[in-house]
Amino acid sequence: MTESATLATVPQEVLEHIVFFSATESFLGPPSGLVPLLLTNRKIYSRLNISDNHHIYARIFAQKFDTGAVFRWLGPERTTSCILAAELQRRCFYLKRIRARSDSILQSMDADDSPFLHELLFLAYTMMVENEGKNERQLKEFANMDTWLRDFWFHDLGASRAVGSTIDEAWLPDNDILSFGMWLFWFLLRPAIYNKEDQESWNASSILKVFALGAHKVRPYEQLLSWTEMLTIPSA
Repeated sequence: MTESATLATVPQEVLEHIVFFSATESFLGPPSGLVPLLLTNRKIYSRLNISDNHHIYARIFAQKFDTGAVFRWLGPERTTSCILAAELQRRCFYLKRIRARSDSILQSMDADDSPFLHELLFLAYTMMVENEGKNERQLKEFANMDTWLRDFWFHDLGASRAVGSTIDEAWLPDNDILSFGMWLFWFLLRPAIYNKEDQESWNASSILKVFALGAHKVRPYEQLLSWTEMLTIPSA
């Protein structure tokens, strides 16, 4: 009997335990341990795919991300297994983009913002507001959010456009992207990184002074929306 055939005969409850422990063996990052199981054969895929097994992926979400604040704020109607499974997919997608340093640097100062930029920053901000330890680890240790934010704020072509605004002696625009970005910078700040005599530290000092002096022109935060409102799937 082949290995695939043997696995196919495993009871669903046992198979789900195998899936859970394979997916969560490594805490950081997406549940990559699922991939070999999903690729075993069509029958195994049909028993494990996310569309038909929300509860498995909701358990994986709860293992990898903080849920205490989510459950307290949103209640059971907006934290169903369907919603949590979709949120797992969403977070893994954006964490991988952050890790790859996508969307943080423009091709040129005339380029449009990445279509993913607002959602990426909103997600990271929400994760830090809900943080009880797990979320911050995912952002810092897996996604390297610190590095992404340095590019966003202090690179000459950073998507914040902050360096260019400082050079032009212009106030930074008042928008969601910069509000979320600055909150994340403060949440994850490690002062020692910017206590140096280099261009990045100089850029950081100049930009932060603009924020401090122009605090009356910039919203400190946006009214936080539930991430369930960003989903298009039914909450059932």
